[in-house]
Amino acid sequence: MAFEIKDNVALTALSEDGVEDTLVIDFPEIKFERHRYFTMRKRVQNAGKDSIHDTLEGREERLVRDRLHKVSRHIVEWSRQFEKPCIVFEDLKEMRDSIDYGTRMNRRLHHLPFRALQYYTSYKASFEGIPTAWIDPSYTSQRCPMCGHTERGNRNKKRFKCRSCSHQDHSDRGASVNIAVKGVKKLDWNVPALNSLPVVRKVRRQVSGAVDAPTVTHPTVRGYQADGRVGVSD
Repeated sequence: MAFEIKDNVALTALSEDGVEDTLVIDFPEIKFERHRYFTMRKRVQNAGKDSIHDTLEGREERLVRDRLHKVSRHIVEWSRQFEKPCIVFEDLKEMRDSIDYGTRMNRRLHHLPFRALQYYTSYKASFEGIPTAWIDPSYTSQRCPMCGHTERGNRNKKRFKCRSCSHQDHSDRGASVNIAVKGVKKLDWNVPALNSLPVVRKVRRQVSGAVDAPTVTHPTVRGYQADGRVGVSD
């Protein structure tokens, strides 16, 4: 299994027969709440009320931690349905440490909670006896999971369209497929042929922690019903 994390998590389950299932979990409230708390902290800081600033920072941290625990629990529960799963993560630490896109964009990128979500998911998985692996994230977002063509222009926000074979996909789901394939190679398992991909199912986590019913976003691609290994892409 592999996953891709931004304001959602894209999950892909891969077995020797191909891609068995995919799921995209949206949690946009984390980005919204972080921006809201950042604005409030700036206002009280400008007003010289440092004690309120620290209180707001603590509230934000607890809210984000609570949401990430709920999402990580959902990931592990989804993984358990497959036979002998292994969860594969992108190793993004060095990438985040090396970025410099200006003050505003750096703040947004460095506050993305992907490392915390990976950590929460990995230790919850360990309690369930599910191993984890880490792979190099190079080109996972730019590579076509069907033909292997790699080009920066393939991806545009949440849409992926390969300029070589014209395959279209949810961009984060496509990245999670590539991460799962890299994980299989790293573990020295047989890499399956990817002749088709299942439909993309999406669920949204509400601020309350409830999960909306899944919706299908790519109904023209057929799905699978077998057991498999799971890859999770950030």
